[in-house]
Amino acid sequence: MRIEVDKVQLVKATTIADSVVSAKSINTILTQCLFNVDGDTLTITGTDNEIGIKTQLDIVSDGNCSFTISGKRLVSLLKEFPDGVVILDVNNTNVSISSKSGLVKGQYVLVGSSAEEYPAIPDFNFMNAIEIEQKTFSEMISKTVHAAAHDTVKPIFNGVYIVSEDEKSMTVVATDSRRLSMIKKDITGSSTIKNGFILPLKTVNELLRLLEDKGTCLIAFDDSRCFIKIGRTEIVSRLIDGQFPDYKQVIPKDYLLKAVIEVKKLKEALNRLKNFTNEPSWRILLKFSQNTLLIEASYPDQGEGQEELAINSDCKEPITIGINVQFLLDLLKEINSFSVVICVTGVMSPLLIYPEDDIKFQSVIMPIQIRSM
Repeated sequence: MRIEVDKVQLVKATTIADSVVSAKSINTILTQCLFNVDGDTLTITGTDNEIGIKTQLDIVSDGNCSFTISGKRLVSLLKEFPDGVVILDVNNTNVSISSKSGLVKGQYVLVGSSAEEYPAIPDFNFMNAIEIEQKTFSEMISKTVHAAAHDTVKPIFNGVYIVSEDEKSMTVVATDSRRLSMIKKDITGSSTIKNGFILPLKTVNELLRLLEDKGTCLIAFDDSRCFIKIGRTEIVSRLIDGQFPDYKQVIPKDYLLKAVIEVKKLKEALNRLKNFTNEPSWRILLKFSQNTLLIEASYPDQGEGQEELAINSDCKEPITIGINVQFLLDLLKEINSFSVVICVTGVMSPLLIYPEDDIKFQSVIMPIQIRSM
């Protein structure tokens, strides 16, 4: 069977599907992508049995067929072809690749496996899905994912929590138990996610790669999986099983002082002082007083530093907080506002931090016990 397809589009689609495919799986079929031809539509699927991606593109063909080949090898080969139409001649599990223009004179054959052995990726009806702007969804997960855990001690922290308690808004939350970030945005749709679900980090990273600045995406789910549709691409992901902590209880309601600080100057000072901290605590001291923040850091036998910043605060008496400088820097990277608000609730109580112009993007960082530095 013969398939004609634009090389650039084929490379793009194969790269999307192949991104979740492992090159080291002991199961050969899981190192390949499934190519399904249905008339003038080609669907390419990749999976690792935890997350699956399938995407479609337009082609010209003389029939229907399915085959599996290495997506990575196909992309690597096609990148050395000139742009234009390429021809795939399918003979059982063998796929011959050539250039329609004739500029490439070589003969190339990729050997695949039987398509019948490929794991099935479930379909889903997106009729009652949540609809959200791609740019908005990307922003929500990119601003929170830094707070997720990367170990396997508590799997519920190895992802982002997505919940929609009404049809007008959606909230994304991530935490590793020492810090938490959450953001709430308006949405449209006819469905809710009242109980929420936890999306694994691998799926989150794929979404950040696929989501664009224009258009909308659809989000649906069942008891164990999440389904996301972005244009002609669908993602199916297993969810992390478990009960996510009640993030609302973590957000402080009262505080001892509120300080407004210029983000750029704070980041610059923290990056300089980070040179006088060390793992695993990355500890610095934040010393708040009336309209002044003194930041101190000390690394035994290596040196010390301090820097004073002008702030706008309602501080009634000085207070000193120990904090992980890397946690604070990770958060500040996601704040685009001119100023950030830091609310201090106590020496050993959580700090509430949010952009001055966006109270719906809130973060909490647990302080570090102050000892001799």
